[in-house]
Amino acid sequence: MVSHNMAIGQYRDDPAEMDDIEREVAAAQYPEGGLVVGLGVGIVLPLVTLEALLFLTPLLGGVVGFALGRRVRDYAIRRRRADRTPGE
Repeated sequence: MVSHNMAIGQYRDDPAEMDDIEREVAAAQYPEGGLVVGLGVGIVLPLVTLEALLFLTPLLGGVVGFALGRRVRDYAIRRRRADRTPGE
């Protein structure tokens, strides 16, 4: 029986040496299917993310800019009021 010890466990590549469970699982081609799914996700995810970022980034930037502008305005008002202290 030819078997190879790999980091993930025992692997047999000769179908004649595999039992029925090993042949059935090998025929399902899980690694190959995982490869195809992984490639698909790797292609689609950046495209979807980019589309979402193109929509959300301006909205988020507008909200953050507005909030920062309000803080700057409030700071400027407080600073100018402090400059008008009654001791002048």
